[in-house]
Amino acid sequence: MEQRIHSEGQIIGRPGAGLTGVPSWAANADVARIGQAGELRTAEILDEASRRHGIAVLHDLRIPIPGIKANIDHVVVSGRRVLLVDAKVWRPGVYWTVAGRTFRGLHRFSHAEKKTMQMAARALRAFLQKQGIRADIVWPLVVVWPSRAGTFRRALLRVPGARVIPAGQLARAVARFAGRRMADRRIVDALSALVAAPASPGRRHQDARRAA
Repeated sequence: MEQRIHSEGQIIGRPGAGLTGVPSWAANADVARIGQAGELRTAEILDEASRRHGIAVLHDLRIPIPGIKANIDHVVVSGRRVLLVDAKVWRPGVYWTVAGRTFRGLHRFSHAEKKTMQMAARALRAFLQKQGIRADIVWPLVVVWPSRAGTFRRALLRVPGARVIPAGQLARAVARFAGRRMADRRIVDALSALVAAPASPGRRHQDARRAA
């Protein structure tokens, strides 16, 4: 497991690792590459927040449900509070939801209707409770990067179990979440077991427990 330890915060895992190659859900290598770029850009903002606010950031976690291949792009821990962050790269346009059906302009956009974040939040809560760890899983974030020049507009957009924000609002949203509360060590240790990316060969790593 790849870990970068800072005196101010803690960063664990490798962003975008789950998109190396062509995952089963990706239509082709270009789709995987674009998705990975969104995760990397999101990770830059979250990693900076870790250094600035003393929180823990974990990248690319598996969802603790047997048979589920979807992952959690990023998790942020501040005190006992846990925030899930999903990075998306969508075309600019106006997104809106009515009666559970989502559209971009006048065209159906079913990608936003998936319940992955809702499922992931419930799974993490159960995973921690099973270990006797008390944590507050807050409302997840879906962070949207535009795939090209233009503006992402989220008029009446609803994603099941999550709040959607443009990427430009992420740093401020995480700063509000953090509040300079050091991450609870038990929560970070437990979630570290779900990080999918192995350590890079030949790279030195430190024990996460030294961060406290």
